[in-house]
Amino acid sequence: MANESPDVSLTVLNDATQKPIVYVGTATGLDVSLVNNSGNITLQSAAPSSALEIFLPTFFTFDEVKKMSISLNDWKFSVNSADQSLMLTYTGASPATWKTGDAIAFKITNVESDSTPTADSVQINFQNMGQAPSQVQTPLTLSNPPKPGNASLRDVLQVSLDSQGSVYVSTKTDPLQNTLFLNFKNIGSVPLYSGSNMWLGTPQVTVTFVYGSTSGALAPDSDKNNPVVGSAWNIKGSVTIDQTGGWKISNPSPTGTDPHPKWLLGPINTNQGIIGIGAQANVTFSLSQIVSLTPPGHTQMVVQFSGFMKDDTTKYNDEVFVLDIVKQNAPPTRGLLNFFGDAPVVAVTSPEQAISIQVRWAMFDVAKVNLICSFPGLDVVNKSYPNPLPLDYDSYTLVIPGITESVPVFITLQAFDGNGGYLNSMQFTVFIKAMMFVDPRDGKVYPVVLINNQLWMAHNLDHDDGQGSYLYNNSPTNEPQYGRLYTGTASSAKSPPTGWHIPTQKDWQALFDKYGTPPLAYQALITGGTSGFEAALGGYRDNNGTFSNLLVYGYYRTSSDAHGLYAGFSSSSGNVTLVGTFPDTYAISIRYVQDL
Repeated sequence: MANESPDVSLTVLNDATQKPIVYVGTATGLDVSLVNNSGNITLQSAAPSSALEIFLPTFFTFDEVKKMSISLNDWKFSVNSADQSLMLTYTGASPATWKTGDAIAFKITNVESDSTPTADSVQINFQNMGQAPSQVQTPLTLSNPPKPGNASLRDVLQVSLDSQGSVYVSTKTDPLQNTLFLNFKNIGSVPLYSGSNMWLGTPQVTVTFVYGSTSGALAPDSDKNNPVVGSAWNIKGSVTIDQTGGWKISNPSPTGTDPHPKWLLGPINTNQGIIGIGAQANVTFSLSQIVSLTPPGHTQMVVQFSGFMKDDTTKYNDEVFVLDIVKQNAPPTRGLLNFFGDAPVVAVTSPEQAISIQVRWAMFDVAKVNLICSFPGLDVVNKSYPNPLPLDYDSYTLVIPGITESVPVFITLQAFDGNGGYLNSMQFTVFIKAMMFVDPRDGKVYPVVLINNQLWMAHNLDHDDGQGSYLYNNSPTNEPQYGRLYTGTASSAKSPPTGWHIPTQKDWQALFDKYGTPPLAYQALITGGTSGFEAALGGYRDNNGTFSNLLVYGYYRTSSDAHGLYAGFSSSSGNVTLVGTFPDTYAISIRYVQDL
């Protein structure tokens, strides 16, 4: 059991956004709240008076700090030039009681910084307040302000902690080393940076924690000059799994200028895509040697992204992700503590695509594990630990051969003691989602995309019907990108494979409406767009055998009840339309759709 200590929680939020962020060059206010979570705390106005000393992050210069102000009943505000802090000194009735569950809340006004984006902390020291803790901290980041036209990282990036960020607290006589695994996953349809030229600037991710000795903090950082067991300065970061073109991490140094530990992450300068897609969509960092001598409770990790670009001309807005960490007492018995993987759902788009499933686990005094996978043909994996640790971590990568149908895969981990005695087991389930359509007529495989609870082919149909289907200009070089063109009487237009159909007018309209205006729908659905639909501008063939409009217009057939209506993608106007008609003798592109 961790040692009990006085507990006061601190939150500092931008009064405009209610987030722990201030923006470069933007004046704002900070809403500050201190909540007493332990016993009553005595306040006194007689000397020595009770006081709150507020240290702002180092991205504020002292000239900027001196412009700030606080107004709070029964408290006197001043600026402490000696240590460049803000002071609130109690002047009310004495003695007074700050009761359990009550908050001291105030606003810091005229807050503005012209520094460069980074992450740091607000620290408040308690003076002459009896059983209050010596200090509390909370992260506050400085970011560039969002701008119209910039892209959002939250739309394409998933930031998470494995196993819900579990940390086991301990005592000085029995310190337990924990590891947190921080994962970045690209959930978009293109690499995080998709420009044709190398990205510019210095994209950077800053990671910080809440520091202190209360239940709301991970670990103290007040011993910078001589870190001891349980200090945040001892936490070490490393790149654990890198499926990308390369990332790096730098650890904080107690001899550096930063007053609080922060870890700097970023892509190496040859990693053009930053984070890719598919098998290149994840990068995982470990933050190890975490010894938390604090009481159980919830705390946070703050992950700030700054300076990232989407393509040659579009920037991402700076973004801050706040991740929850659960501190809990160590288990009373030995065995597996948790078992987890990168993602519970894995999408595959080709039957030849091998699937790598990375699983990790934490264990307490375990001598051996068996890893059992339900997928046919995979052997049981055995791993032994001749000298088991009180708290240990391990991982394994399962490789599953290609599939053509969606299937759940159950992965079971069993733990044993040194005598072979069974301790416990845990299971992790991965659903492998086959995002593909295998045409039963010729075995060709097409990627699919899920939109509006429908599966749409993400490539033009390329089944050779013989009569009624054509390659543009009768040239095989056009086939890989544009597929074939079909008349309304071609068998592919009249008799799709079971379970699939030619999109109706309603299907196409719902698809377009999902993205708002026709220009936005065009941008999302065209090749390289955010939807993954990959509409190609394959032109058409008229009833005289003349081919037209390749690279200019994409024409897609609707079902026969639409009387020749087609869905159109125009590169000249940058719009989608559903108004034109062609005779059935004209040949245009086909996409199948399946209702779920």
